[in-house]
Amino acid sequence: MTNIRKELVLAIVQKYHPSSVADLKRRLNQEGIRSNDDDLLDVIRELQANGAITLHPFSPPGSFVDYVSDPERSWWIYLIMFSSALEALLVVENVQSGPARVLRLLLGLGLLGLMPGYATVQILFPGNRLPLLEQALLSIFLSVMISIALGVALGAGYHFTGTSSVFALSIYTIVSVFVAGYRRFSQIRTSNLRSSPVN
Repeated sequence: MTNIRKELVLAIVQKYHPSSVADLKRRLNQEGIRSNDDDLLDVIRELQANGAITLHPFSPPGSFVDYVSDPERSWWIYLIMFSSALEALLVVENVQSGPARVLRLLLGLGLLGLMPGYATVQILFPGNRLPLLEQALLSIFLSVMISIALGVALGAGYHFTGTSSVFALSIYTIVSVFVAGYRRFSQIRTSNLRSSPVN
C-alpha cells in the first residue's frame, strides 16, 4: 500500500473516530473512497502495528442467514428480487397507463437486459473480481442470451406468452440472485478464514 492510502485512512480515523473496521469502511464509503477489504485490512494492520490506530476487526457473517439479514451487505439481492417480482406483477395486471406504465417499461428493460445476467455474473465471479465496465457488458450479454434461451424453451412447448416469459425470467433471476448471494457470502467467509484477525 502507498503512503497516500495510509494517510487517507488516518485522516478518516482522526475525523470520525470509528470504533471498528466496519465503521471505518462505512466512513470511507461516505467520503467516496473505495477500497478492497483485503487492502484495507493490510493498511489497518500496519497502522495498528505502529500504534497509530486501534480498531476492532470486521464482524464477518456467521451464516448465510446472517449475510442476507444484513441490508448493508445484501441490499442488491433484495433490489433484484423486488424489481423482478414487481415487473411480473405489472405484466400480470396488464398495467397500460400513467407512471406505472413507465415503471413497467423500465423494469421490463432491466429484467430482459440486465438483472438475469448480473445475477449470473455474480455466480461466476462473486464480489468485485471484474472491473465495473466488464461486469456491465457481460451482464447485458448474458441477460440477452438467457432471455433468448428461455423464450426458445417456452416456444418449443407452445407456452410462449408475455406473462410466461416474464415469470420464467423472474424465477430464473430470483433463484440466480440467491445462488449469487451464497457465492458472495462464501467468498467473504473464505477470505476471512485466510486472513488473520486484526489485533
